[in-house]
Amino acid sequence: MNVAIVMYDKMNLLSFSNVLSFLHSFDDINIKTCAFKQEIKDEFGVRIHPDVYAESIYGADVIIIPDGIGALTLRYDEIFLSWIKSASKTQIKIGLNLGTLILAGAGFLQGKEASIRGGYKNALGEYCKVSDLKALKSKDIISASEWADEIKEKLYEIFK
Repeated sequence: MNVAIVMYDKMNLLSFSNVLSFLHSFDDINIKTCAFKQEIKDEFGVRIHPDVYAESIYGADVIIIPDGIGALTLRYDEIFLSWIKSASKTQIKIGLNLGTLILAGAGFLQGKEASIRGGYKNALGEYCKVSDLKALKSKDIISASEWADEIKEKLYEIFK
């Protein structure tokens, strides 16, 4: 299974590392870190280089977008969102907390329901129905308001 983890400026490095560590516990997963540009900086300015950059995300079976304050502005960035939309045929799209807003900005949440932490429910509500659950699957979208057992269970169902 091909998994693309999207990296972006002001991404939360802890959210990214939680996902990456979790995925490495499974066999037969090909993980690629992807970004729109060659170098990104996390929320604290740590510079990170993805495996691939500026390439289409087409071909991934699963796309995962970690949490990060940078998602608040990227959900309006049409150039970045057109790159995200290259994952439109992806079987499963996963947004962790604010990462869900990027999926929303790309139009992937129309007619669906998603979860996000409390202070950002109004922002997510501009795109879709908002759930109070910690983790939720709505068609091809999985969203989570935090890294907890609920999202780990949903991910385990996919990758087991």
